[in-house]
Amino acid sequence: MFQHLRIKSKITLGLGAIVAIFLLLLALAYNNLSRLSTANEWDRHTLEVLLETNHISTSTLQIQAATRGFMLTGNELIIVPIQEEEAEARAHLARSRALTVDNPHQQERLGRLGPMLDHWISNVINPLIEKRREVNRSLGVSQQVASANDVLNGTRAVADIRKLIDEIAKEETRLLAVRSKASTELQQTMFLLLGGGGLVCLLLAAIIGALLTNALLGPLNSLTRAVGRIARGDQAARAEVASNDEMGKVTVEFNRMAQAIQDSQAKELAATNELRAKVDALLDVVSKAASGDLTGSVAVGGVDAIGRLGDGLGTMFDNLRRLLNNVQKAGIQVTTSATEIAASARQQEATGIEQAQTSVEVLSTTKEISANTAQLLRTMEDATAVADYTTSATAEAQNNLKRMDLTMQHMVSATDSINAKLAALSEKASNINSVLITITKVADQTNILSLNAAIEAEKAGDAGRGFSVVATEIRRLSDQTSVSAWDIDQMLKEMQSAVAASVMGMDKFSEEVRRSVGEVRQVSNQLSSVMDQVQKLAPQFDLVLQGMQSQAVGASQISDTMMQLNDATQQTVESLKATSEAVYQLQYAASDLQSSVATFAVNS
Repeated sequence: MFQHLRIKSKITLGLGAIVAIFLLLLALAYNNLSRLSTANEWDRHTLEVLLETNHISTSTLQIQAATRGFMLTGNELIIVPIQEEEAEARAHLARSRALTVDNPHQQERLGRLGPMLDHWISNVINPLIEKRREVNRSLGVSQQVASANDVLNGTRAVADIRKLIDEIAKEETRLLAVRSKASTELQQTMFLLLGGGGLVCLLLAAIIGALLTNALLGPLNSLTRAVGRIARGDQAARAEVASNDEMGKVTVEFNRMAQAIQDSQAKELAATNELRAKVDALLDVVSKAASGDLTGSVAVGGVDAIGRLGDGLGTMFDNLRRLLNNVQKAGIQVTTSATEIAASARQQEATGIEQAQTSVEVLSTTKEISANTAQLLRTMEDATAVADYTTSATAEAQNNLKRMDLTMQHMVSATDSINAKLAALSEKASNINSVLITITKVADQTNILSLNAAIEAEKAGDAGRGFSVVATEIRRLSDQTSVSAWDIDQMLKEMQSAVAASVMGMDKFSEEVRRSVGEVRQVSNQLSSVMDQVQKLAPQFDLVLQGMQSQAVGASQISDTMMQLNDATQQTVESLKATSEAVYQLQYAASDLQSSVATFAVNS
């Protein structure tokens, strides 16, 4: 069944089987890994339960130790952690019950552990603490109050609690051992599955690959062997059809092709033998004709190539016989005509020589005209190129002048803007000058006031001494203000003079720029008129150039025609010479033809 599948199906099935095996191995490995992860989770769960029970046991021991220490010393600080340890013990107990919810036996033990802790704390620990406190209040902290029964009751209760906790721990330890063993077994199974499964997958992949290779290479090797046998000459060689896939179909078609080639070769061999017989018959007739015997007849006929060749040879022999009869009759006429042709050829030869000399002179004159025309054409082409370059350069210069005109207009606008800003600056400087005048007047008034204040302070004596100092400082400040105002006034005057000079310079610069703009526009207009004149020259140059090109072409054609005429004249002269020579040879050939035709045997 595998051999009857197509090659695509074989490859698909093989690869699909390998992929399916690997997927099965991956599924088994994933299942085992999930079980191993679950087992590890249970191990961690068991360790958490053991940890919680250890915390409960530790809290119990801490409560017992604190109680004993308080009973011995009476120090209240020792029993402070008891409530915290009790709360932790109850919390760890609740955590243990939550962790062992899936184990009824552990739940039953933990259910008994809670009341035991409550009974121990309520009936043993708390009464002992109260007794010790009563003793502390009445007799002092050095008195011992715990009796042997109290100690024994507490010890038995702790022992029961520890025993129950040990049972819980033993159960969890047992479960841990069982789960660890299961986890180890799962790990071993995992290793065996991966190792053995990998080997099995590789083995199955190798087997599937071998099957595919055998299924694909077997028919191909058989086909290769058959091709080799046919190449060595064994036309009966055939390839074995081993499957119904594409290779099987190729093998069937190859066998059919080999059979067709063998049948074709057999037909060609029969046709070759028949053809050889016909060719031998034709060669016999042609051999007799080659020796001069034209009396033979061609018996080969038909619609094939040899038959048509036989019919043609028969027709040719008939025509040849009639031709020889006619040649014998025309031999005498040829001899007579050859004599007349020889005389006429000599006369034509003399005329052709004279015509050839005239053609040579005309050809030399025509070549000189053609050379002069070509030189003039190149000159006109150069002039046209110069005119084009002048036009482009003038246009580019005009564009540059237009850009320069725009730039200068921008400069005029910028100059006007600067003049406006300088005028505004001068106006603001004038405003500042008026403000400085006001400040100077204020400083003068302040100076007068300070002087009057100093006079009044002198009149007041000691009482006005402080006011005198203030008046002095005001007068000094007024003097400094006057000096500063004068300095600012000087600087403003210098700035106004500089601004005025700048305005005048900018006005001159604006006038120069405007004048330059006018000159640039004038130059641009002149260039425009020049460019118009140059552009008018270009079509005229083109017309002249076209005329010169037409003359050059005509001169070249005339030169070529004269050269052809000269060549024709030379060939005519040579032909006439050859004709004269041929006429002489024709006279001799006519006599030889008559003697040669006499050797052929022709039916009368």
